[in-house]
Amino acid sequence: MMWGGAFLTDNGSPSDFIATAGLITEYFTNLHQFMLPLNDYHEFYLFWWFSWSIMIGQFTARFVSGLRTWQLMLAMLVFPSVAIGTWFTVLYHYHSEGLHISSFINVAMISVGILMVVNSLDSLIRLYTENLNLTARHIGKSRYFLGNFAAMCALTILFQLDFLKIQWVGALVIAIYFGCLGYILLYKRKEVMAIEASPEENILDFNRIELAN
Repeated sequence: MMWGGAFLTDNGSPSDFIATAGLITEYFTNLHQFMLPLNDYHEFYLFWWFSWSIMIGQFTARFVSGLRTWQLMLAMLVFPSVAIGTWFTVLYHYHSEGLHISSFINVAMISVGILMVVNSLDSLIRLYTENLNLTARHIGKSRYFLGNFAAMCALTILFQLDFLKIQWVGALVIAIYFGCLGYILLYKRKEVMAIEASPEENILDFNRIELAN
């Protein structure tokens, strides 16, 4: 709806979309300038995504059995980047042209943002409750629902308190990454270098995604 309002009306044309999307290349040519925090806002999101990257990696690892490296790269980087690039292109056009955003669109974006946070927290909690066998099958649906809801509220409250800094969590995650890399280089380098392809016994099973839901 926002794309149509920006590029299919008097506010712009599809050629404006292509021209605006072309500005994304400047981000990659200046990528080195975004590696370190520009301000507090940028710093928060850098550490936020570092923190979530472990959970995302664990969650994704459950469903990528059988995928080759280039296929995983497409699924994790290329395809999502197209959607994200399109979205930011539309937003930038609205910003640069000073276009009005209706109340309905504002409510829709707020709703999607809230849903994304809830879904992220739920995925995080569900990942670790399943690893600990605290599933609905083992403890019952009522206890499972109430326990996950309480954990979600607790995590939300923790991020509102001053003593828990996202910088600490992000720094811990970075330390874990370097620790894992050092462990691989010291003890598992030969095994990792010997990997040429996914094992033949690994079969991509999309039914596992349905079972997870």
